Amino acid sequence: MCDDESPRLSVKALARLAAERLAEMRDAGEDVHPVVNATRKLAANFWGRAWMRHLARCEAGGLCLAPGRSLLRHGCVLDLHIAPGQIRALISAEELYEVHLRIRPIEEEQLAALRTACAGRIDSLVSLLEGRVDAAVLDILCSPEDGLLPEPCDWYMSCTCPDWAEPCPHAAAAVYAAGCLIDADPLLLFTLRSVEPAALMSAPAPVATESAFDTAALSATFGIDIDLD
Repeated sequence: MCDDESPRLSVKALARLAAERLAEMRDAGEDVHPVVNATRKLAANFWGRAWMRHLARCEAGGLCLAPGRSLLRHGCVLDLHIAPGQIRALISAEELYEVHLRIRPIEEEQLAALRTACAGRIDSLVSLLEGRVDAAVLDILCSPEDGLLPEPCDWYMSCTCPDWAEPCPHAAAAVYAAGCLIDADPLLLFTLRSVEPAALMSAPAPVATESAFDTAALSATFGIDIDLD
């Protein structure tokens, strides 16, 4: 377990330094996308809340993420981008650090199981993104083991800071900031996991098997021998 210790700089000093760096980057014409969440509630919508609950479970399991929340709330996430299988961020602390998070892709077998579980049970893309589908389906999609939310073992984290902790506070800040972006745009979760929402809304193709035919009954009906071998 980890303690939510105060950083070497006070939170006020960290916030002031982050604001100064952001202003300098913008003055230099850099295209940055800061993520700020100063509220106690880190998410307001279904997928954002699901992401934050998942991180809370990870913290309860011993993953040290609390320092990242503090950095996020004090405006230290100066830039963050979500792409298929990865997150890149610039985090302001005592120095400016580059964070790169990679996520192991969902295996085909797991994706097939999700498709089967969701087939015919999701009315539209809007209802999926808003979390307005059958509760049993949502339980499957948010399952800690087999759902869309990545487990700690799925993360590969790197940061330019000298901290040996995994995750370091800067990587933790990026993970929480990603949840804020997902809260605003749930499609980013599907982008991150390289999953097309349409793949969960369409029924898998039926597989024909010999057991689908009652050869004995057909033979008796038509008075002929039917051999499928």
